[in-house]
Amino acid sequence: MPAQTYDLIDKLAVVTGASRGIGWHIARQLHEAGCRLAITGRDERTLQQAAERVGERCAFYVCDQADPQAVQRFADAALAAHGAPDILVANAGGGWGRGQHVVDLSLDAWRQTLDTNLTGTFLVCKALLPAMIDRQRGDVFIISSMSGKRGDPGSSPYNASKFGLQGFAQSLTHEVRRHNIRVMVLNPSSVNTELQDTSPAHGPGQYLHAADLAQLVTDLARLPGRTLVRDMDIWGTNPF
Repeated sequence: MPAQTYDLIDKLAVVTGASRGIGWHIARQLHEAGCRLAITGRDERTLQQAAERVGERCAFYVCDQADPQAVQRFADAALAAHGAPDILVANAGGGWGRGQHVVDLSLDAWRQTLDTNLTGTFLVCKALLPAMIDRQRGDVFIISSMSGKRGDPGSSPYNASKFGLQGFAQSLTHEVRRHNIRVMVLNPSSVNTELQDTSPAHGPGQYLHAADLAQLVTDLARLPGRTLVRDMDIWGTNPF
């Protein structure tokens, strides 16, 4: 007898940072699985083009998640138009000051990275979770990085933000699991984020592709609600 899986048809998925790269591929894959989509990004023109490529059931909302007011405006509009999300993918992020050692790093670069990657994820979850709790069901995917498990020179703000996501997600899990909400953290290694996945599926020199993460999110969302994958590392098998 095959294992039970959930049907994603007509489920609402919110994906932040979906103008391109990992977020866009996740949105596209969830759309192909039958979901309705609400995606965010900072640039309206790029975001609109991304939504059109995702498909007809995709709405877009301009939002800089480092801005608390922008996050609340987006959340209010999305909830009014679509209702509570079934799936929230907290993917938006960036890395300011990359390559700079701490002694050379500006406070602005530090703050921008943490405000976007860590505080922004908190703001999005805080704005959307009450509706998910009211419905007593939902999935939250936090797209982190292997940089959340090991430090790298010249990457202190990015590492700090991704390490912070681990602690945030662990605390959040204990707060919402009693409401049948799963919090799942995905930690990819280096990722090929090109729009088209034309690379071989295996063999030497192949990094992860964003489409691989998109497939993983979709498969995890289909798992029975009794099953929680809290933290998953995803590596390229043979990138050498």
